[in-house]
Amino acid sequence: MNAIAGILFQLGATLAFAIMSALVRAVADDVPSGEIVFARSFVGLVPVVTWLAWRGELRSSLATRAPFGHVVRGTVGVASMWAGFAALAFIPLAEAVAITYVTPLVAVVLAALLLRERVPNYRWCAVAVGFLGILVMLWPAFSPSDLRTEGVVIGVGFALAGAVGAGFAVTQVRRLTQTETTGAIVFYFSSVASLAGLATAPFGWTLPSWREGLALAGIGITGGLGQIFLTAANRHAPASVVAPFNYATLLWAVMFGALFFHEWPHPLMFCGAALVVAAGAGLAWREHRRAPRTAP
Repeated sequence: MNAIAGILFQLGATLAFAIMSALVRAVADDVPSGEIVFARSFVGLVPVVTWLAWRGELRSSLATRAPFGHVVRGTVGVASMWAGFAALAFIPLAEAVAITYVTPLVAVVLAALLLRERVPNYRWCAVAVGFLGILVMLWPAFSPSDLRTEGVVIGVGFALAGAVGAGFAVTQVRRLTQTETTGAIVFYFSSVASLAGLATAPFGWTLPSWREGLALAGIGITGGLGQIFLTAANRHAPASVVAPFNYATLLWAVMFGALFFHEWPHPLMFCGAALVVAAGAGLAWREHRRAPRTAP
């Protein structure tokens, strides 16, 4: 275990997934979610296979001792992905990403209950402070007047479902890392998700324009890279350590939303973001001080 390496991989995953989310937001109104899931997963195999070939692990990654575990991880992951993509058709990018921060709370709780990880009090405190920041950010965006809008309610529901599903997926990844290689976890997830996305083709796929086609390709590439980083993060450190750093995705989402979609966050969003960053930075500092004393 290497907490710092796990944190760095998690931060790389947040940037990749933020770019992916921005691209999904750009096409979500015109391309069905199932088609986007297929593009993200099938095209995402390109960086995954390239990475495995470069490491000389392509053949070994096809071997698995937990085929059912991969099916479970893939099923939960696909459901979470579909819900998250659907949410981006109804609510702004930053708000959709903010709701996903239910995921670290779910992951920490499941790490303690299902994986029996020991979660020190300072990690619980970091998660609590981060969650408080999320509530501050959501306060203006989801006021009672906005919630009367049917589309916002639907979008919030999809985003919450996706976040909870992602928490279960992270926990399943932690289980798989006990017997499976990182390459196998990423490869089989992409394969299961590709098949699941393809199964939705009879239900209204559209022929994308060349711009939409480029966006779909970008979704797959950034999604594949993000999946590699996320799986590596969970291999290097406990879920309760890396999960809070998922908060960094919001910073990218705010920037991309403002630059590309003219979605200007409320000032309270920046106040909440300050709490989120403080929680993550404080946890990183605490892990850095703790590492020398726990190293063998």
